[in-house]
Amino acid sequence: MAKAVADLHALASAIAEAQLPRSDDRAAARVCEVCADALPCDGAAMTVMSSDAGRQTVFASDEVVGRLESVQYSLGEGPSLLAFTLGRPVLVPDITTASAAGRWPGIVGDVAHLPICAVFCFPMRLGVINVGVCVLYRRTPGGLSREELAFVLEALDLTTLALLEVREGSTRKSLLDRWLAVDGRSRRQVHQATGMLIAQLGVPAEEAFARLRGRAYADGRDIEQIADDIVSRRIRLEPDPA
Repeated sequence: MAKAVADLHALASAIAEAQLPRSDDRAAARVCEVCADALPCDGAAMTVMSSDAGRQTVFASDEVVGRLESVQYSLGEGPSLLAFTLGRPVLVPDITTASAAGRWPGIVGDVAHLPICAVFCFPMRLGVINVGVCVLYRRTPGGLSREELAFVLEALDLTTLALLEVREGSTRKSLLDRWLAVDGRSRRQVHQATGMLIAQLGVPAEEAFARLRGRAYADGRDIEQIADDIVSRRIRLEPDPA
């Protein structure tokens, strides 16, 4: 059964502890394991990527998600690679459907015997730095709730920062302080506004973010300003006409 949303501050503390010692070859795997254990899913994998060919799965919580990542690497297709390439989440509420099979026939056929229904893939990036991709799965179909999506995005921001620090051997102040300093309140509000639009408009995450970005472009304002207005309920986007 998928886990409930955890406390972000507690997760930051746990990830910071998992980083140490950073000289340990398993520090990156420990960081990923701590994050995966807190995410609202039945299993998770995190893969460091520089390209489709240059990738290494750092952590897989079980053989099921490990197989899902392996077959995507072998076939050169799938939601993980798409999320990395596009730089945005790819959320598949039910990978057993005909539409998913038409999109990724090789993968869907290969994992048909596995207990996988919902698959959610997220790029792991910090600014312009692409670190890799995280894939979550659930045994039952259905999407992430607004709260779950916002938590996953925040948790993966934390984890991405921690992985970069492991690689660089950083020993600066607390992980949570550093994470908040990267983009601060504005980044968190973009995540929150995206989650609100998913609920309000009944659209997938990528379409909600596109609507947010489109409104910013139309108004000639920064996306963070539009996100703040949405979260504060000063503006409300309406569904597209049928």
